[in-house]
Amino acid sequence: MTVKLSLNDMTLLVAEIDNREGETRRDAEKRVTMSLIHDALGAGTTLGHHESGAPYVIGSDINISISHSRHYAAIAISAASHIGIDIEEQRQQLRRVAHRVMSEAELKSYAITDPLLLQAWTLKEALYKAALTPGLDFRRDIVLPLPPASPTAFVSGRAYSVETLVTNGYTLALAKVINMLEQ
Repeated sequence: MTVKLSLNDMTLLVAEIDNREGETRRDAEKRVTMSLIHDALGAGTTLGHHESGAPYVIGSDINISISHSRHYAAIAISAASHIGIDIEEQRQQLRRVAHRVMSEAELKSYAITDPLLLQAWTLKEALYKAALTPGLDFRRDIVLPLPPASPTAFVSGRAYSVETLVTNGYTLALAKVINMLEQ
């Protein structure tokens, strides 16, 4: 089943990854992701990848971001601005690596509970994707909203609007560059 949401100038689609017999997990992720892309943009849509690895829609100015977790695939599409999406499920290893990707202030605000820590992780990933800047330092260059409910984060000093959706199955984060005209 596919969930489709429209948020401001973004379209978001999420689907469960169903493994077919004899299919690898990677093949299932690709199949479900392409199904979401075709649902949103049409069956003839094809993707390319920039040198950084970021996807783009061939022959279109549309902005796209893709993510998958163990059980879910998600895409975000926007004609207006660069976007990033990340979808994750709770994992214990996040607590072990949090200090490598979060500042002291972020750890104090987000490492209080596992759901908040997962929110921070997905926000960092979505912001990294939206920034389209390889080599960013997650601790230094990507600054999460403080307090966590704030709608604005920063990447290398540039403002991004952020949203987080939390369900029983996954946490999803969206990031979108704020154009100077919107500030």
